[in-house]
Amino acid sequence: MNQPIRETIEIESQRIQDRLTVMPLSRADGAVIERVREAAQEIVDIRPDPQLPEGALLPSVGPSALAAQIGLVVRDYLTMQTQRDEQTATSEDVAVAEILIELRRSLP
Repeated sequence: MNQPIRETIEIESQRIQDRLTVMPLSRADGAVIERVREAAQEIVDIRPDPQLPEGALLPSVGPSALAAQIGLVVRDYLTMQTQRDEQTATSEDVAVAEILIELRRSLP
């Protein structure tokens, strides 16, 4: 497991959750809600939960649930990644870290 990338994922996830938690609800407009949902969906698509139907889509949630949505998706991803081989896990971890960094930078 590539520990520095895992740490980046955890740090970026926490930074996003912190920002979403303190963001005034009036700033969490439809565009922000959709950006968070799309990023979360991208992460789910990288390592889909085998218990969900193929192609399952995440719901769009309200502003007060955005931090929980991204936090849950990242936590599930990290839990499922422990079962992957090293090389696959590293490339997927890099992709997730990039998604999170892009999402954080796009938030108001």
